[in-house]
Amino acid sequence: MFGELTDLKSLRDATNAVDGVIHTAFNHDFSKLKENSEIDRRVIETLGEALAGSQRPLVVSSGTGLVDRSRIHGLARETDKPVSSALFPRAATEEAAASMLAKGVNIIVVRLSQVHDTEHQGRLAEHIRIAREKGFVAYVGQGENRLSAVHVTDAARLYRLALEKGETGAHYHAVAEEGVPMHAIAAQLAESLSLPVRSISTEEVEAYFGWIAALAHVDLGASGKATQTHLGWLPDGPGLLEDLRNMNKG
Repeated sequence: MFGELTDLKSLRDATNAVDGVIHTAFNHDFSKLKENSEIDRRVIETLGEALAGSQRPLVVSSGTGLVDRSRIHGLARETDKPVSSALFPRAATEEAAASMLAKGVNIIVVRLSQVHDTEHQGRLAEHIRIAREKGFVAYVGQGENRLSAVHVTDAARLYRLALEKGETGAHYHAVAEEGVPMHAIAAQLAESLSLPVRSISTEEVEAYFGWIAALAHVDLGASGKATQTHLGWLPDGPGLLEDLRNMNKG
């Protein structure tokens, strides 16, 4: 549907007329992350309240990066708990989903990894912008921290399967590649952008990466094996490095 995320009446009216909802909209103006995250909380609550008392499904979008990494070792899994929104505002999505689940809503959470194709690189678009500005592509230390990834067409099929077959309260991971090392990502970006690549120290991270510095050396590996088993989801799209190799450089 067309409309604004703040137009809750239109969202409510549209939800009353459908058999299920897939919610993927989010304002990615990260200068207003807390405000936009709270808007998403209200959207999910509005959609959930409209669906309450029925078994009509509501599929909402979160991210594998919202898993509380302090509680795990290795790959983030579907059963892992999210961080608090007090720590990272974007987790308001997961909190709203839990609230609606407690009210009996048939809610399902899809946690996205790095979604990509040759036109869109998600979070890596900021890496590309910074690299062009600084004149080189950087990774931190040995660049062994990882980024999980999924092609956009595979992610789209997962949403459909979650809507059709998902279990109430389940978390599904849109992960085709569990962990692509950042040094490999940086090397491919450097080749695609015709720029040099180099390692930087932790002391240099903030000066180079700016507002995404906190994520630059975090390991964001995640597993989607349980999702693939439970939903029969078999991702087969191009890998992240392949799409970065063939990306539109405009």
